[in-house]
Amino acid sequence: MMSLPAIVGISLGASAFAAFTGKNRHKPFGRRMLYFVGGFIATIALLIAVNFGLYVMSR
Repeated sequence: MMSLPAIVGISLGASAFAAFTGKNRHKPFGRRMLYFVGGFIATIALLIAVNFGLYVMSR
């Protein structure tokens, strides 16, 4: 299982990488920030769900 700071750190890094590199580099700043926030929320929700599933399976 992962700690909450680890989940938040992974989510921030993954969403920042997806929003500010590659093909999104030439899009307007507002759109990149929407991608960043949306990616952060989606990634953190997924990692918390996986973490909860690991917790339930270990009990």
